[in-house]
Amino acid sequence: MFDDGHVLLQRFEYKYRITELQAALVRGFARSHLSVDRHAEPVRNGQYCVYSLYLDSPDLGLYHSSHCGEKNRFKLRVRYYDDGLDTPAFVEVKARRNDVIRKQRAPVRKGHVNRLLSSYCTSTDDLLGPSAAGVATLDRFCRFASVLLARPMVIVRYMREAYVDPSGGPLRLTMDRGIACLRTRAPAVTVDGPGWLDLWTPYVVLEIKFTDTFPNWARDMVEALSLERTSSAKYVQSVDALTRVGYSLS
Repeated sequence: MFDDGHVLLQRFEYKYRITELQAALVRGFARSHLSVDRHAEPVRNGQYCVYSLYLDSPDLGLYHSSHCGEKNRFKLRVRYYDDGLDTPAFVEVKARRNDVIRKQRAPVRKGHVNRLLSSYCTSTDDLLGPSAAGVATLDRFCRFASVLLARPMVIVRYMREAYVDPSGGPLRLTMDRGIACLRTRAPAVTVDGPGWLDLWTPYVVLEIKFTDTFPNWARDMVEALSLERTSSAKYVQSVDALTRVGYSLS
């Protein structure tokens, strides 16, 4: 999935499970080096809501590849932030090769998501602001989904506190809380409805996303707080939680 003829920078995501006390200290480090994400909502304590609709094959092949920690794997999801018809959804192919991450993302019209996920046939009209990169990403997403016979499985939502590189660079720090999931079979995005299951995770998920070199200040922070890298796949956690309470995902 990485062999497309282009030279790519090495993109990494380091994850940590931290307490709220540690999160307060991380916030201090972040605000000394980064800027608050422009999507932060003051009425939500500087956070914003994220929704991800995950697709998978009938045998949950993408879940199993992540659960087993396969070195080369990918995810198919549609990410959105509200149910407004005038705001975009984003189709994403997120691939991992060893520790290197590559995420391809294209903005699509929310009103077209149902048809896209039902037929996997694409049109440039599906995209908001069509571009060559957007067309390629949407085509790749639909091609992979078609080959896998992928279908909607789970919607995951959470609150995100985010900080970004003030110079516009790729460095990003996020802290996610309040993770919940919803079993779905519908080829559509939603934010409401019954059946949401709170995961009640007793920790905050910290992610530091960077290109090529881990920042020195972030290394100092990790050492000062004695943080240890861990896996924290929200889709895997959601499938496990739904299975425990009796949902069938096959």
